Amino acid sequence: MACLYFMPMNLYKFISCCFFFVCPLLLCAQQQPDWENPALPSSNVVQPHAWFMPEQALKQSLDGTWRFKIVQNPALRSLDFFKKPEQTKNWGQIKVPAHWQTEGYDKYIFTDVEYPIPPNPPFVPKDYNPVGSYQKDFVLDPSWSGKQVFIHLGAVNSFFYLWINGQLMGFSKDSKTPTEFDITRALKKGKNTVSMQVFRFSDATYLEGQDMWKLSGTERSIFLIARPLFHLADFKVKAGLDQAYKNGLFELDTKFNKAPAPGNAGTLKIELTDPSGKTVYHSLQKITTQQLRFSAAIPDVFSWNAEHPNLYDLKISHLDARGKVIESIHRKAGFRTAEVKDGLFLINGKAIKIKGVNRHEHNMLTGKVITEQDMLADIKIMKMMNINAVRASHYPNGERWYELCDQYGLYVVDEANIECDGMSLTDMGTLSVKPEWKKAYLDRVQRMWERDKNFTCIITWSLGNESGFGSNLMACYDWLKGKDQSRPVQYEAAKLEQYSDIYCPMYKSITVMENYVKSWKKRPLIQCEYAHMMGNSGGNLKDDWDLIYKHPQLQGGFIWDFSDQTFARKDRKGNNIWAYGRDMGTVGLTSDTSFCADGLLSADRSFHPQAYELQRVYQNVAFVATDLKNYSLNLLNRFDFTDLSAYGFRWLIKSDGVVLQRGEISNLSVPAQSSKALRIPVRELVLKPGAEYFLTLEMYTKESSALLEQNFVLAREQFKLPLYLPLVGEHEKSTEKLVISDKEDHLGLRTSKVGIGFNKKTGLLDDYSISGKKLIKEALEPHFWRAATDNDIGNSLQIRSKVWQNAFKGAILKSFKPSGIAADSVVIEVVHELPVVAAEITTLYTVRANGDVQVDYSLKAGKDKLPEPQRIGMRMLLNPEYDQASWLGRGPFDNYQDRNYAADVDVYSMPADALFYPYPRAQESGYRTGVRWVSLLNKQGEGLMAIAKKELSTGILHFDMKNLDFNKDAPENVHGGSMTNQDLIWWNIDDKQMGVGGDNSWGAQTHAAYRIPYQNYNYSFTLRPIFKNEVLTERAKK
Repeated sequence: MACLYFMPMNLYKFISCCFFFVCPLLLCAQQQPDWENPALPSSNVVQPHAWFMPEQALKQSLDGTWRFKIVQNPALRSLDFFKKPEQTKNWGQIKVPAHWQTEGYDKYIFTDVEYPIPPNPPFVPKDYNPVGSYQKDFVLDPSWSGKQVFIHLGAVNSFFYLWINGQLMGFSKDSKTPTEFDITRALKKGKNTVSMQVFRFSDATYLEGQDMWKLSGTERSIFLIARPLFHLADFKVKAGLDQAYKNGLFELDTKFNKAPAPGNAGTLKIELTDPSGKTVYHSLQKITTQQLRFSAAIPDVFSWNAEHPNLYDLKISHLDARGKVIESIHRKAGFRTAEVKDGLFLINGKAIKIKGVNRHEHNMLTGKVITEQDMLADIKIMKMMNINAVRASHYPNGERWYELCDQYGLYVVDEANIECDGMSLTDMGTLSVKPEWKKAYLDRVQRMWERDKNFTCIITWSLGNESGFGSNLMACYDWLKGKDQSRPVQYEAAKLEQYSDIYCPMYKSITVMENYVKSWKKRPLIQCEYAHMMGNSGGNLKDDWDLIYKHPQLQGGFIWDFSDQTFARKDRKGNNIWAYGRDMGTVGLTSDTSFCADGLLSADRSFHPQAYELQRVYQNVAFVATDLKNYSLNLLNRFDFTDLSAYGFRWLIKSDGVVLQRGEISNLSVPAQSSKALRIPVRELVLKPGAEYFLTLEMYTKESSALLEQNFVLAREQFKLPLYLPLVGEHEKSTEKLVISDKEDHLGLRTSKVGIGFNKKTGLLDDYSISGKKLIKEALEPHFWRAATDNDIGNSLQIRSKVWQNAFKGAILKSFKPSGIAADSVVIEVVHELPVVAAEITTLYTVRANGDVQVDYSLKAGKDKLPEPQRIGMRMLLNPEYDQASWLGRGPFDNYQDRNYAADVDVYSMPADALFYPYPRAQESGYRTGVRWVSLLNKQGEGLMAIAKKELSTGILHFDMKNLDFNKDAPENVHGGSMTNQDLIWWNIDDKQMGVGGDNSWGAQTHAAYRIPYQNYNYSFTLRPIFKNEVLTERAKK
């Protein structure tokens, strides 16, 4: 192909005029615009090819500042600005890459299923379809002369035209894969101008209906690249293993941009170097045809897997007739296999467990425009959390992401940019069965495969997400299998049909998984999505994985999802919040509110409490107690390819927060997927009355690596030891005497230091004073409600169980009976009738002269069948100075009965406001389970302790819990970050609260084992005064 600088000018002008004059006429003659024609995915683009960058290539970035103008719809856009740069002098400016919304233009829209426009495919609104016009000048160095020049646009959303020096280059639609144009003929010496018009909505919108922010503009880099006129255009690397999974099978197919000219077109030189730097393959072939093939068997290769991402260096060099390098390409390649065999998914011949996560590209400030630093941060966190696989949900990610996954070791499911779930809300049916959309489907799958075919980390291709099923997807499957037999192809909606090599359903229950493995199936079950992490979620993860570990054909899944898709903003009072839905200014447009906040992590990548639970469940070693009396365990290595000798192991024994013994376990070797018996060398312990003893084991990194520092704990397990010495005596003896003040409406009991009072009209404990300071702001009373979590809202719990919200508000005091009055104790029996729920509560208060108040609570359920209460317990408000919390129980982070596996028992202390976790949408939070005792003290060390007879749960907030209640009528609900301290401490002292659930957020209830059926309940605790300088762990035992 001739270059601009060597083409006769008259001939160039003639060709240019013909092409660029006739082309727009042809476009106008069509019955529908380009942006509403799914039969035209693109025009005049370079054929998609593998991602690579030759070392000698000339490259010029066009990132940075562009001139920019946005209009409301296509009818208002400029039709000639690309020919008249003077029109753009007074335009605004915009960064590239960037969404124009994050730059202050147009509106943010977040939807899950619903389309952001009224569905009428392939048509889009004529009144509201913003069009952004871009323009930038550039100058090429003279060294670019004689080269073929391309413009590379990494990702443009959603449809765009491109012009160079006023000449139309073409258009494209897929907003998640690159588009390239050959712009050689349009270039000139000196200043050149690139112009672009980007349409927010197009027919592509109907295939890009993913659960994400619908944002517009440029999402990845734009650059120019110059190549020789004859150059390597594409290549395919296949680095497999033989049947013994020992020797490498290397294949390389190369393709030049055109057939070589007669004579010597040069030589193609191939070098393959192993991770140690040793050359294991070397070959030279004269370039006599457009396509060349190389192949070799490489003995004893270092295979690639997520635990040991061994990469070979492939160097492809194009040499001229004299042997001088024209271009060279470096490519990392790993030898590995990915296959479904005998009903199991195998990597390098081994059945693995996919400990996966779904991941959207998202930055809390820039949306889907992310940097390499963002990617590295995500990979580091995944390694910290024992995640070994990631699904590119639901579109091909930036190329650098796959390079990093190759390098650091993550299995990747690469997914085509296809989702038309919004059609399910119409009566038009899925686009997957409509022939007029077939070309658009195939185009997206082909662009994904061509670009990403050489990335080792990709172990499975996915046809897309939530697009129904039909002939278009069948055609995509057939095309992929025809191109690539080295990887499985999956698609959720194909279910158990032949068009998915893996059964990859989403959000299936434990029961469904159990039923699947009752007989051996042709396909393994790997859920493409499971455990929806919206808000306060993540319940029953351990139950899920106990089952997965038990059955070979249950091979894991991908959590939904990695991080919240929220934005960092401030509320009206200046508080930092995570913004979602209409927070971003989308009033009047469709919005799925906080459904974008369904990650394990906040958008800044800080851990939600459920992230710790997943980290524990995914850990690659299991410590199984066999005989705790003799400190004997079984150590199960759940790595697929790693001996445990690569890690350090240590143990410690604690009681009441104090380390009593600790030690290292040295020279521990356990091969992958095997186990070993282990006995911990514990010396004899001297037991203290009333103390519990816990053994904790840890696996940690011996050395630092590129991502994890030395001594980082990757696995931990805690066991309660069967060691206990009972306390002598029931309670602390006191020399104090109770002074009783019995009035018409109040019963008071006091000693020299403590005052306790009951309201005889309500029957409630409403006064507790220490040294004259009142602790209680609002009386201790039964409580059954919690602020709705996102999962509660999804299954309508707050509606179904609304009877419990104010169940005690209309309580009738049936009796208030002091009895057993003595100098050192008084017993008071209080009976309340709860007409709303036809129940009766009897509370027995035993007040002792040492200041203790023993509370024995008994709920007698009525005969009527009622929905479950959300908690069984009591709550009171303390004065705000009692804001220093300590407890012996599970922590340190938020935990619930179905999400407390990772929350180890220990002594913890923190300010009361730190116990609350600010989820993006305000909801139930601040809870701890397995509590032996909990105290709230002031800064002088005085306050109140609640001591469990059996384990309690507790919730502590520095504001009224009612502030968290869900309001369905609010435009957007209150944010967790908007919760500020009030003049009170809210304190729940519970027998239990129901679990948070987590199967999904649109109907699944908390599992039955973690719900609270309406029935009789009894529990007890003791309130105890704490004075200055007292040791809490000792005070709890007196």
